[in-house]
Amino acid sequence: MTERPALRRPARAGRPISWTARAAKVARVALGAMVATLLAGCTVIPVPASTGTSGAAASNTTSSTTSAGSSQPSQASGAVPSSTTALPSTADPASTAEPLAAASAVAALTEFLDFPDLTPLLVPSPDPEVLSPLLDEALTVQDGSVSAAVRDGLTGELLYDQGADTAVVPASAVKVLTAVAALDVLGPDHRYTTAAVGMPAGPEGTAVVLEAGGDVMLGTGANADEANGRAGLGTLALKTAEALQAQGTTGTVSVQLDDSGYEGPATSPDWSGDIVSSGNASVVQPMATYGGRAVPSRDTDRLHDPALYAAEVFRDQLAAHAQTLELDITLAAETSRVPADSAAAEPTSPEPESTGTELASVQSASLAEQMTYMLQSSDNQVAEATGRNLALAAGAPGSFSGAAQTIEETLAGLEVDTTGLALVDASGLSGENLVSASQLTAAMQVATTAPDLEAAVTGLPVAGEQGTLEERMVGTEAAGNVQAKTGTLSSVASLTGTVKTEDGRTLLFSFVANGQPGVLDNARFAVDRGAVVLAGCGCR
Repeated sequence: MTERPALRRPARAGRPISWTARAAKVARVALGAMVATLLAGCTVIPVPASTGTSGAAASNTTSSTTSAGSSQPSQASGAVPSSTTALPSTADPASTAEPLAAASAVAALTEFLDFPDLTPLLVPSPDPEVLSPLLDEALTVQDGSVSAAVRDGLTGELLYDQGADTAVVPASAVKVLTAVAALDVLGPDHRYTTAAVGMPAGPEGTAVVLEAGGDVMLGTGANADEANGRAGLGTLALKTAEALQAQGTTGTVSVQLDDSGYEGPATSPDWSGDIVSSGNASVVQPMATYGGRAVPSRDTDRLHDPALYAAEVFRDQLAAHAQTLELDITLAAETSRVPADSAAAEPTSPEPESTGTELASVQSASLAEQMTYMLQSSDNQVAEATGRNLALAAGAPGSFSGAAQTIEETLAGLEVDTTGLALVDASGLSGENLVSASQLTAAMQVATTAPDLEAAVTGLPVAGEQGTLEERMVGTEAAGNVQAKTGTLSSVASLTGTVKTEDGRTLLFSFVANGQPGVLDNARFAVDRGAVVLAGCGCR
């Protein structure tokens, strides 16, 4: 059997952040800020602000009970309900005038001098003293508590703090941390490789070993344009059949699966007992189709053994293509796993030598695309596999603990204060995860300043338009202006992301409600109200 491990530990594909380069960028921005300050004193043309009301629009909503441990919202909350007290706009038309002449001058100067765009420096940031009472009211819940942090997206200044440094259960907001760490460790352009390796099997037989490479978004047919299903097992089978034909292979061909790259328990002991039965996740393996499903639909159940299912799909596709190509081979009926003692448990290099011959391979969508899919759909299977993949790439065990430790260490390396941070998984399914709202916004702050990490923010769902926020905050000022990761457990509702204010200032926020009753409508409306307040805020 092959001596090459199923899941290869890739050489670090991501570029470490250059602190020298970052310091230079900061210096340039600071210099530009001084220029902007001088130009801001020029004659300007006052423009009245939008007269849209702040607060929430009315909508009919339904109540449902979220199963324990579910990290994927089970129903839409829609716009904030009519029973919610309307939050008045505090914007004064005179105070929201945009310094157009100064902005135009700054834009011309920055282009000429090759400065970064300085226009955001001229957009006013909310006044914390005006913002605080509005958010205090919006984030009020009937039960439990809400931890919250709001940062200025440009300066990182903490504008609102309600228990921001208290470590709380964040639910699926953990996926933001997983995305940041994966993009830093692996790099946004990293792609997982799934390979078919041929080797002798007996005197007249050939074994085709399907080597898992960490891609749990394989497709069952041809390569696809979508991220989910980009690498197609049908395409891999066709390429493999053509390679066997070119080699003149005859006789019996068996398909074997090598998915030995991960270790430790395949489901977390820290998960609620119904996580797997409810379909929120399946066993965590380094190969799967469509995030552990047989078809690319979130309305279908997860597979009991996703990796073996993928191997069986490959075997059936290989048999079909062999018949079409009229190969003189017979496919063994059973698909089996490579014996554990025949697969190397510990790789000795990023590309270990193999006694077999690679017949064909397919590559996943880029990591940035996979992270966007994970955040948009809140896919737990993708999150857990990603956690293991980044752990292996960093030299840690491909396990729950290895993933959690690597995510924490990566965040610390990015200068996020990890005091009190405690992770036990990469998806947020466990109620044992502890993260503060301040840490979540700090991680996003890092992502917004490092191009390699930006997919952790740009890939978030959009209120009223995309992903798990498609049917939330519809018809409010937040629609189209809020990008955020939803989070839901049996007693947790959270919302973590970015918002563009009425004036065009970008803010980073995290609202996490803990200790909630089984029906989460009140808490979900509260975190949505907070986002709506920020979107409609001049707050000066």
